[in-house]
Amino acid sequence: MQFMKNSRCFAMMMAIVMSLAGRCAYAQANHLSPPAQNAVGSRDVPVTVVTGESWLNHLNRPFNETSMGKTGHLGPPPSVPGEETAGWQPGLSSSVAPQTVTLHGADLYRLNCQGCHGESGLGAPPEINSVINPVRATSVALVMERMKTVGMDISRGDAVKLAQESNTALLQRLHNGGQNMPPFPHLNDAEVRSLVAYLKQLAGVPGAEAEQVAVKESPVRVGEHIVKSTCHTCHSATGPDPSYQQVLDGAIPPLNTLTARKSRPEFIQKITHGAPILMGTPPSLYRGRMPVFYYLSEEEAADVYLYLTLYPPSESASLDTTIALSQHGPTAGGGAPPPQKLLSASFVPANQPVEVQKPDTGTDMQTVAVLSGVGLFIVLLLAGGLGFTVHEFKRLSAKSSGCSMTVHTIHQGRIADATATFHHVF
Repeated sequence: MQFMKNSRCFAMMMAIVMSLAGRCAYAQANHLSPPAQNAVGSRDVPVTVVTGESWLNHLNRPFNETSMGKTGHLGPPPSVPGEETAGWQPGLSSSVAPQTVTLHGADLYRLNCQGCHGESGLGAPPEINSVINPVRATSVALVMERMKTVGMDISRGDAVKLAQESNTALLQRLHNGGQNMPPFPHLNDAEVRSLVAYLKQLAGVPGAEAEQVAVKESPVRVGEHIVKSTCHTCHSATGPDPSYQQVLDGAIPPLNTLTARKSRPEFIQKITHGAPILMGTPPSLYRGRMPVFYYLSEEEAADVYLYLTLYPPSESASLDTTIALSQHGPTAGGGAPPPQKLLSASFVPANQPVEVQKPDTGTDMQTVAVLSGVGLFIVLLLAGGLGFTVHEFKRLSAKSSGCSMTVHTIHQGRIADATATFHHVF
C-alpha cells in the first residue's frame, strides 16, 4: 500500500511538472508576453486573422440585392485614360511614422460602421436600420422627453430603467450582431466605449461631448478593423480566385488572393480612388461593382494591405493565429505588429515591398536555453523518480520475503503439534 501511495504521488507530481513545462515551452516558442493595458485601462485584444465566409454569403444575399457595404462612391469608368491610372502614386509620407496612432470614436465608426450605416448613421431602411433612435434610447433625458411628447409622462426612476435596458441591448447588438448585422467580437472594451460615446454624439445625446474617449492602435490593428468590419461584409476570407467571366457573373474575389492579385500601390488606389477592372470573356475593362471608400485615408488602406500580408486569411481560426502580439510601447485595442521587426505599410515607400526582418537571434537562443533547461530538469526528475521506485520495490520485496519465511515456520510448527496430538489421542 505504501508503494502504491508513493507511486501515485510521483505520477501526480510528474503530470504537474510536465504541464508547467509544456506551457513554458509554448510561451517561449511563440514569444508570448503579458497583455498590455490600453490607454483607458481595458484588457488588450490579440490581433487575429479574418476567417470564414462573407456576411453576404452567410445571409445568402447577392451583392446586387443589398445595400450593405455600399456607402462609398462608384469608381471611375473604363474611359479614364490609361496614362492617368498608370501615373497615379500613393501620397504616403516617406518619413517614419509612429508605431501607434490615436483613434477617436469617429474613427472607429468610420472603420467599423460607416460602410453600412453611412456617415450620418441613418442606414438604408428597411434593410439597414438607423443607429440614431436606439442610441437616443440610452439617454434618460431623451427618454423622458420622448415619452412626454407622446403624452405618457413617466418618473425619472422608470426612465433610468428604460435607458439602462436600451444600453444593454445596444452593447449586446455590438458584440453579438443581429438578424442582418454581423457581430463585432474583435472590438475590446475600450474601443466599444469610445465607439458608443461617438454614437451618442452622432445621435445628439446631451453631454456626449464630455464622454469622448481616444484609444491608441497599431497600424496592423487599424487594418484588422477595416477588414473584419468592412471588407469581410462582401469578401469571404478564403477561396479560389474567380475567372474574369465569373467576376462578370457576380463572383467576389476572396481576401486570401488579394495581395497576389494587387500590388500595394494598386490596392491603395482601388480602395481610395477606384480603378477599372477586367471582366468577361474576352476580358474587357469595366467600372466594377466595388465602391470607392473615400472616407478611408491612403495610410489606412495601406494598413489593410499590411494586415492581410502579415495575417493571411484562413478558413477557420487556429491557436497559432489567436496569440496576443508583443507590445512595443503603449498601445491599445489590439496589439503591435508580430514579433518580427517590421516597417508599417503606412510609411514604406510605394515602390518597395513591405520589409519583414528575421527575428532576433538573441531571442531564439533564449528560447533554446529555456527549452534545454526544462528538458534537463525533466530528465533528472525522471531519473530520481526511477531510482526511488526501484529502491522502494527492493525494500518491500525483502520485507515480503521475511514475512513469508516467518509464516512458513509457524505453519510447520503447527503441523508438528497437530501430528503429535493426533498420535497421542489415537
